[in-house]
Amino acid sequence: MKSVTTCLFILILAFLSSCNRNKYHVNIENISLPLEFINLDSILYTTHGGALLKKKNEFLKKDADLFNYNLEYCYHIKTSSDTAFQNGISLFFQDKYIQRLEKTIAKQFSIKERKEVELLDAFKRLKFHFPKGNLPLRIAYINSLFTASANSSDYFIAIGLDRYLGANEKVIKELPGNQFYDWIKVGMDKQFLTRDVLLSWLMAHYIDETSENYASEMIRWGKLLFITHACLPELEDNIIVRYSKKDHEWAVNSEASFWQYLVKEELLFLTTDEPKQNLLHEGPFSTGLPKESPDRMGQFLGYQMVKQYMDKEDISLEKLISLPYNTILQSYEPN
Repeated sequence: MKSVTTCLFILILAFLSSCNRNKYHVNIENISLPLEFINLDSILYTTHGGALLKKKNEFLKKDADLFNYNLEYCYHIKTSSDTAFQNGISLFFQDKYIQRLEKTIAKQFSIKERKEVELLDAFKRLKFHFPKGNLPLRIAYINSLFTASANSSDYFIAIGLDRYLGANEKVIKELPGNQFYDWIKVGMDKQFLTRDVLLSWLMAHYIDETSENYASEMIRWGKLLFITHACLPELEDNIIVRYSKKDHEWAVNSEASFWQYLVKEELLFLTTDEPKQNLLHEGPFSTGLPKESPDRMGQFLGYQMVKQYMDKEDISLEKLISLPYNTILQSYEPN
């Protein structure tokens, strides 16, 4: 009888744990979201002559910020003059490398691979959790010429499909190694696309960068990543923190020792930029840690802290945003 009771207790714990992990699989069937998807890259590449000028005028009237971001910021092509615009577009797409790049983008990114369904569902979940929060009106697929993976404005998100072609594509291997290091090319993986898009929007509209200290900024990242996962609950943790499975395993196994390093070196309450640069930003590894470490270990630990807190406390994502970082920091118990 005792063994039966024990087994039943274990099953109940497993069930409760499963419910906790899946509580963000919310019902979004009745949530409407007028999110428009535009393949701006395809339009620019396949439209010519007078039709292209007509498209230009349509976009400047409807989406001037988006159009100017792609043309003037990414391509350095002026849109104020029809002649400068046409000549710039013509020269841009005559480039042999750009032609190969465009063909590779078109080959890799069918409608399914552009992940429109996943993105729409993610923003519906964001609307579920933040009914009055800012939401994008449109998502545009562009060739950013390796400027940015995802860029969020007041009302649109531009996704640079060129940044998700994969390290093994010839057009990616051709990129100059002194500007695009191997670790940058490895990160050009489409499995991170939906995560990057949602995180870009959250960073622009939901949680501002802090100026208090390293711990506050680390936990800000933890909140951002936790909300990203809540809106993309089907993604595994390594995708949410943008790690390979191997790097994620290293980070999980090193969580306690990393925490001890931060405490010993008295980094948590520093207000200088150095620990932020070394432990929160992208790079080949986390400065100050072994070279086999993944980069952004501060982001990873912030995410672990917020996850642990949210497992203990039943609060909404809206309340999480305004929660003081110290509340989460003080409740943290290193794994």
